[in-house]
Amino acid sequence: MNQSTHKQHQSDMNDQVDQHGQGIHGQGYQSQQQQQSHPEMEKQSHPSQHQHLHNDQSHHQNQNHGHMDGNHEKHHAGNDHHEDHYNPLQMPCDWEIARKHALSRRTAQEKKKDPLKTLQIETCPCCGFEVDREDIAYCSDPMALSFLGSGFTLFYNYLRYCIIILFIQLLVKQLHNLYTNYNGSYCSHIKREKMEGHIIEEPYCPDSIFLRLSLANKLDNREALEMMQVLNFISIFIIMFVLIYFRKSQRQIDTTIDEEQLTPADYTICVKNIPTGLSVDYKYELKNLFENYSVLDSTKQIIVRKVVLVYDIEEIIELERKLDQLLQSKKDTIKQCNFNFHHENVKKIDEEIEHLEHQIHKIEEEYETHNTNFSGIAFISFDDESMKQLVLQDNPHTQWERMRSHVNRGRLKSLTNNDLQWNGQKLFLEQAPEPNDVDWEFIHITTSEKIFKRVRAWVYYILFESAAFFIIYLISHRLALLGDEAHEEELKGKLDEETKRKINIMSFSISMTIVLFNKFGVAKIVHYIVDDEKISNKTKFQISFVYKYALALFLNAAIISFLVDIVILKNVKGAGGFIQNESQIFVLNAIFPPFIWCVDPWSLCKNIWRKYIMSKGDKALLTQQEANKLMEEPDYLSAKRYSDVMKTMWFTFMYGTAIPLGTLFSAFGILIYYFVDYYNILRRRTVKESISIQLSTEMIEMLEYIIAWCAFGEMIMTYTFFKEVSKIDILLIVMAILYQQLPMEDISEYLFPVENNEEIKPYAEGSASFDTDYDRENPVTKHKALSEWNNRQQSAENPNPKNKKILAQQDEFGYAGDGHFGRR
Repeated sequence: MNQSTHKQHQSDMNDQVDQHGQGIHGQGYQSQQQQQSHPEMEKQSHPSQHQHLHNDQSHHQNQNHGHMDGNHEKHHAGNDHHEDHYNPLQMPCDWEIARKHALSRRTAQEKKKDPLKTLQIETCPCCGFEVDREDIAYCSDPMALSFLGSGFTLFYNYLRYCIIILFIQLLVKQLHNLYTNYNGSYCSHIKREKMEGHIIEEPYCPDSIFLRLSLANKLDNREALEMMQVLNFISIFIIMFVLIYFRKSQRQIDTTIDEEQLTPADYTICVKNIPTGLSVDYKYELKNLFENYSVLDSTKQIIVRKVVLVYDIEEIIELERKLDQLLQSKKDTIKQCNFNFHHENVKKIDEEIEHLEHQIHKIEEEYETHNTNFSGIAFISFDDESMKQLVLQDNPHTQWERMRSHVNRGRLKSLTNNDLQWNGQKLFLEQAPEPNDVDWEFIHITTSEKIFKRVRAWVYYILFESAAFFIIYLISHRLALLGDEAHEEELKGKLDEETKRKINIMSFSISMTIVLFNKFGVAKIVHYIVDDEKISNKTKFQISFVYKYALALFLNAAIISFLVDIVILKNVKGAGGFIQNESQIFVLNAIFPPFIWCVDPWSLCKNIWRKYIMSKGDKALLTQQEANKLMEEPDYLSAKRYSDVMKTMWFTFMYGTAIPLGTLFSAFGILIYYFVDYYNILRRRTVKESISIQLSTEMIEMLEYIIAWCAFGEMIMTYTFFKEVSKIDILLIVMAILYQQLPMEDISEYLFPVENNEEIKPYAEGSASFDTDYDRENPVTKHKALSEWNNRQQSAENPNPKNKKILAQQDEFGYAGDGHFGRR
């Protein structure tokens, strides 16, 4: 929308507003809405709201955790499949299109182009991503991933700081502990026990390097214990400061990337609690409302550039399930007809599929044209970021208001003229997530249903974790008893080597089974549970997943051993006891995740399956959409990576006092994990998520629990070994509690402010570099928006605006390309 067009349009709307005598912010708008519900008002068209189709569909992608990943591509072509038109249900599939799709989905940057020569750009017809890409060097800085958004660069910075924190703990405290433990002599002392009338002599601890390097080997050295407590206090104090600075580092990265990468969310807010069921043109009314009444200062000009409505798409989802059934029926019929794709029975099913596609297409048009099934949520984009910030600043709300509104079916009593409202319902405004961070399948879910789903998910999680905890507890308890019995038999001289070997094999097998169950089984089940919460935002989905998964891993790995070995059996330093078992877990935890992630059985299995399916040719019976999915690499899920690291950090700080060698294993384990994970995301994964800084901030909040776990572990281990609790241990517990209660993000911002030097650009200029947009991600509008965008990208009459951007960079900065990172 150019400025003159907007002014004329604004003038027309202002004239209409003046006719109704409505010129104030807030309450006066309600009567205006009722008068604008007449048919002649509804018929007004505003094509400018849909003219800003953008140009650079990089590697941001749609869905994340198994919802609707490409489901809404099924009816892309409607009922008009021309030969040269992309048909996602085409069968047999075109493997060349699928290969191009896979190339467009790679974690790679768009290849730099000569703006004087490149007028047409090849894009994937199903998703609009550019096909021509160049790999990111493995030795590159993670800032090279900034084109995916800040979330992935923040994750690798998160790993770096976890490694730094572990090495601080190692250098300040644990090296001294390892030295004094190794030079200790307690485990070599001989104890005499009477058993069945015989006096048996044996050392206090079994002959094991783990026990020799543990706290158990200096139980007779009080001076070393006191020094350990002092060093622990110093290391925790240093780590507290590092964590505060870590927050600043994450904000700095997010700000730098935000300055470099303009995205739709920079211009957009999410509006909730909009009245539904009104016979009005919602896009027009929302545009009018926000341009005339959304700020208190009437001299401030607000320009709305785009309005994207959110719809309840349950009806479409149900039709797509029927479409899946028809597709399966078509495959079965083709097999029965000896792979004759033109058989009469096959054509009959094709007609049914065509009819159902046409029905879905018409429903989408009806949704968009008549606002059918409008959910009361909209994304509104302004002309620049300052307008967005001003609107958000002038229209705050509280959680209490949202709760009251929910109870009163959207309405609030005692509204003032300063409250932005519509038909007695206060509009709740918030910063919009990125378009591909929205879960469009669940965003329309009502508050009541969300509450029910969240409560039910927690009930399922508690039941599952209780069952898993109890089963692992029984197995661990039985294994510990078996070890005690074997030890007694060995002292009596009745244990032969064959039985001893069988017991060791069984012990290792059970331990490995528990590790594998935690790694694969727990992750899968927690994923299903969180998926059932119907969270509308992928970042919030990731946060919920990490909380539940990391907690489950920590309980199964750390707390069970504490209960079995220390509380029940009181076997701390004996054979098969606490120190020996937890030392083995440290080793497995340091080696197993990086090793599995390096071997990557998921990619291996998919590669084997892909080769097998492709060898069938046309007999593979895949739709084009299924072939595209098959050619992609496996999906990357940040939440699982965060969970693995979180469990390691918690576990290490809780038991690091008793087993300082574990800190060394964990530090190098995460270091290896860093490089393996970076290689995988660059070469062996497809990224389908756009993660905001909110996930990183929540993960720092979780990471800060290491202070509490360290203090708790120090106190428990001191009491377990020495039957006392020192003043330093109590002081650490108090410090940990205070640290958790303080607003650390605010403190970090005060101590280490981050300056945002982002240049404010108008929407028309900023949109030239958008990777995606809300209308291209919205299942109801995406097919039309993507089709128009692809046509513009491939049209010689419309040179790629990105090339104009490159030329502008050459003139202004003396370089071309988007591979420039950091501040200019």
